[in-house]
Amino acid sequence: MPESRFKWGMVERIGVVLLCAVLLEFLGNVALHRWQDRELVSAAQTQRIADQLVDAVSVASAAPREDRARLVQRLDIENLALNWVPRTVITDSRGSQSSLADLHTRLVTLAPELARLTMRLNLLPSPDGQGRDLVGTVALPDSSWVSFRVTGFLDAAPDFKILILLHMLLIAGVIGVTLMMVQALVRPLRDLAQAADETGRNHVAQFIPAGPHEVRRVATAFSAMQERLVRILEENTQTLINVSHDLRTPIQRLRLRAGLLQEGSSRDAIEQDLLEMERFIDSALAYIRSGEDETPRLIDISALLNTVVDDARDLGANAVFDGPDSLLLTTRPTALKRMVGNLIDNAAAHGDEIRVVLSGVDGIRAEISVEDDGPGIPQELRVDALRPFHRLDRADNSGEAKGAGLGLAFVQRTVESHGGTISLETSAALGGLSARIVLPARIVDG
Repeated sequence: MPESRFKWGMVERIGVVLLCAVLLEFLGNVALHRWQDRELVSAAQTQRIADQLVDAVSVASAAPREDRARLVQRLDIENLALNWVPRTVITDSRGSQSSLADLHTRLVTLAPELARLTMRLNLLPSPDGQGRDLVGTVALPDSSWVSFRVTGFLDAAPDFKILILLHMLLIAGVIGVTLMMVQALVRPLRDLAQAADETGRNHVAQFIPAGPHEVRRVATAFSAMQERLVRILEENTQTLINVSHDLRTPIQRLRLRAGLLQEGSSRDAIEQDLLEMERFIDSALAYIRSGEDETPRLIDISALLNTVVDDARDLGANAVFDGPDSLLLTTRPTALKRMVGNLIDNAAAHGDEIRVVLSGVDGIRAEISVEDDGPGIPQELRVDALRPFHRLDRADNSGEAKGAGLGLAFVQRTVESHGGTISLETSAALGGLSARIVLPARIVDG
């Protein structure tokens, strides 16, 4: 879709939002003001008032002074009282009230005879206090006056509390509309942030660049960068997987050839190196995959951990399980089994007693702790222990295969793919290391 000829930037759009908010507030205040001063006299009523005034002026002008009041009062109609007075104290308020000026214009338009006469219009409180009456006078040629009063001309002024409530509702409405416009303004930025988050999990998020031209430029550049980055990551990952698989064949050949050697230190050293290479390959493949290709499903974590602990005991580990008989949660069972097994193997390598503890709430959260009675990890080294290819036992020259330094890094990456957290603490029960994992019910990358 071609871009608009006029490019609306972020500043211009914010200006439009502010302008719309001010305009809505102004229109709302005008509407409230007109509602406060609304007139109750319709066009038909105005016509009747004009006709009655013309008749009253005609009757009063032709009648003797002593009969004028009686004759004019006979012309009263509903809500309109007429009278004749030799003098008046009514003042004219047309200059200060536009509604009275408009009424005078309508009266002289409907009855041109009134245009030649002096007319005074004013507003007075109604006798019942529920409104305001229109009062006025029309001057006769002999300087006497025909007076009139229209009851119920205007409603009483609204209650102050009602006015405050209406203004608050107006402000809330303006703020609501403004927030909707702002939300539409920042939606492209939110989509861009979501796409960036998806890229961090090796996914290409499909989104259409939209919004201000500054955001569209950033989104277009990010989209191209995202595709290049994900493609490079996929190529590098696939290359590493292929290399790891290809290395297994020469390792097996070397193991067969080592078996033909005479027993001794050289043969044992070669077999130990080959074993370490295989462990390195397995750790690297597990770290790359991290279980993200497995579909999450509802499982009984308690039963799964019991199985993992039983398998560890079969291999000679002194491991026990402490937890409820059942705890259901949506997760990736194979990745979770591999992750806990990795922690148990790590605990078995550094301690004699292992304790796996499970707690949580069905369908909401699971907390898993793998504890040992080993030397633990010093507080200042626990962050480094979670880094890939970082081995805390690097200085150990015993010759025993210690792994690739990916065990805890694999666990952390798997836990993060589940949207959970991992922390290394000191076991309160056994005194060694406690790897505590918290898994939520919602998988981040489902």
